[in-house]
Amino acid sequence: MITVLFVDDEPPLLDVSRLYLEKTGEIKVDTCYSAEQALEVLRGRVYDVIISDYEMPGMDGISFLKTVRKLGIDTPFIIFTGRGREHVVIEALNSGADFYIQKGGDPRSQFAELIHSVKLAAERFRREGALQVTRYSVERAGIPILCFNRRGNVVYANTSACAALGYSSRELCLLHAADLDPFLSPSEWSHFVDRLELHEKMTLHLVMRTKSGQDLPVPVSFSWGEFRGRALVFAYAFPPGGRGGDDARERMRSHQHVLADAIPGLYLEVSPAGEIVFLNSTARDFVEGPCPADKGKSINLFDIAVEGQHGSLAELLSRIEMGRRRECVELSLIRHDGVPCTFLIRAGSCPGPRGVEVTFFLEVTPGVPSTRESHSSP
Repeated sequence: MITVLFVDDEPPLLDVSRLYLEKTGEIKVDTCYSAEQALEVLRGRVYDVIISDYEMPGMDGISFLKTVRKLGIDTPFIIFTGRGREHVVIEALNSGADFYIQKGGDPRSQFAELIHSVKLAAERFRREGALQVTRYSVERAGIPILCFNRRGNVVYANTSACAALGYSSRELCLLHAADLDPFLSPSEWSHFVDRLELHEKMTLHLVMRTKSGQDLPVPVSFSWGEFRGRALVFAYAFPPGGRGGDDARERMRSHQHVLADAIPGLYLEVSPAGEIVFLNSTARDFVEGPCPADKGKSINLFDIAVEGQHGSLAELLSRIEMGRRRECVELSLIRHDGVPCTFLIRAGSCPGPRGVEVTFFLEVTPGVPSTRESHSSP
């Protein structure tokens, strides 16, 4: 139900207008015979739309509109004006009116236009109100939230994102995703967005670089959306707390693993010696199959890597452990049924149990069975 306050100094017009507007049952109308009376009513009641005549004794419609706006009332305002009053139309719109309706002519057409304007104004106002609440909630959120366009440019960053990364909102909106994590180069971003559009939601373990050059390993949940025909990528980061001690780090690690289980690709963490300390559900199915013979048995990455890659794999683990570097490599792993599969893997380091650094391997393209006789080394 849309509530309307209709102000006019002509009682017959008010009565007719109420009958027309309330005819469909979607609109409820209260009436006032002067702007002064309407201001008293507005002190104790909120309406969805205000309709006012222009030419009234005492305070005219424009003065009434200006007073309403000065009082902080942003209710949609429709003003009536007679024909030939173009200057009134211009002043009304400049003063904050949403619509104007000219009096006279065919009553059916006039009131059809008025009903349409009332519904349009009320709907627009409700949407804008909901959008403001959403913006306020996002801006005040306790986690960093970023919005990217399809090309990977930052188009929005909330207060938490600015604080975590050390940039102002304006500075962040001049950056590309690759400026925050070099892995997300324009080409990699394009591949990622294509997959995200298909899955709608994905989680990646990124290492976000702050303005000061510090690397922050964080799981980031991405979602795909469209606004006014424009593709947008929303990123929600969950940074570890810096003052929470071992308990906080363990909670963060547990949270990271929950998010990793939502990743459609492989994600695993290994110790410097190659022992697998965590598998997400996709990687677990790949390694163990639907019915693992030795459930809970310790698995080593070297046991499932294609034999010719062992030497270069050991060098990769050492480079990442010592230099905390990140690399994108091709890796061939043996599936639980003995079939070798080649993956494009993003490898990097992240905090592990009891502060020990572990190396993570995250699939960045779907794995496909290898048909080559020899396999590329990482």
